[in-house]
Formats: sequence, structure tokens, C-alpha cells
Amino acid sequence: MTNDTELEVWQREWRDQTEPLPDFKKKIRRQNLQMAAGVLAICVCLAVSTVIALRTRTPFMAGLASGIAFASVVLGGYAWRVQRGAWKPTSQTTLAYAELSHRRAVAKVKTLRFSFYFLLVTVLLLATFLGWNWKRFRARAGIVTAALVTELFFLKYLGQRKQREAEQTSRLLDDMRR
Repeated sequence: MTNDTELEVWQREWRDQTEPLPDFKKKIRRQNLQMAAGVLAICVCLAVSTVIALRTRTPFMAGLASGIAFASVVLGGYAWRVQRGAWKPTSQTTLAYAELSHRRAVAKVKTLRFSFYFLLVTVLLLATFLGWNWKRFRARAGIVTAALVTELFFLKYLGQRKQREAEQTSRLLDDMRR
């Protein structure tokens, strides 16, 4: 029995040359918009916190503005580093878009995990500081701490959700490569 390899070659070429699925293109476009909106939101937070700190001239607001600036630089730098190679597809094929989607999901999981631990350390430091200075404790500091703790739970939830997405895209890639 002879194997007809020409049909297999045509199948591989067809898979390599096919147009990316519209769902992948929409997903990548949506992720690009989300990244741009995230950068814009960080810039707005930096500007608003700086303006408020300059207007009120209180140590708490100055510390909050400095903390937001420091966190933005650290988390932004980490996210930028982790997302190397996850900016655009290597080619205009379905497989390339699936690989890009997987790389972005893995990068997002890493970024969310880093953000969670960064925020956990921040909350612990803030709680220690507030505990040390409990006589000067204000309701505003309590509200900020409660908001940060709420954000910890939200980051944990997002991390689990993105982990499931990364696993799904990994299975999809394995199926596509077979």
C-alpha cells in the first residue's frame, strides 16, 4: 500500500494559509483596546492623585500619590517585560492568532499573580503602619485599607479565571497542532 503524501501536504498548506478565525481577531482587537484603556486609566490615576496631593498637601495624600506612582512603575514594568512577544501575531494564520492568544493569557496570569503579591505586601505594610500609628487613625485610611483588601479578592478571582483561559487556549493549541 502506498501513502499519498500529496494530500497531507495540501492539508498542511491549507491550514497554514487559512484566514484567522474572526473570533480570534475580535479577541485580539478587544485585548488591544483593554490594554490601551488600562494605560489610560493608570495615567489618569497618576494625574489625579498628584493633583490632589499637591492641593491638599497632607502627608497621607502625598504618600498615596507616591505609592500609586511607585506601583505604576513597578507593575507596568513587570507587565511590559512579561508580555514580550505577545504584541502581534507572527503571521496571519489561525494558528498564529491562537498562539498569540495563549501567550497573552499566560502573560496575564503572571501579571495578575505578581500584582496580587505586590498588593498583599502593600496591604500588610499599610496595616502595620496604621497599627503602629493607631492613635492618628482616620476613617479615610480604613476605607483605603478596606478597598485594597477588596481588590486582593478581586485579583485572586481574576487570576483564577485567567488561569482557566490559559489552560483552554493551551488545549486548543494542542488540538490545532495535531
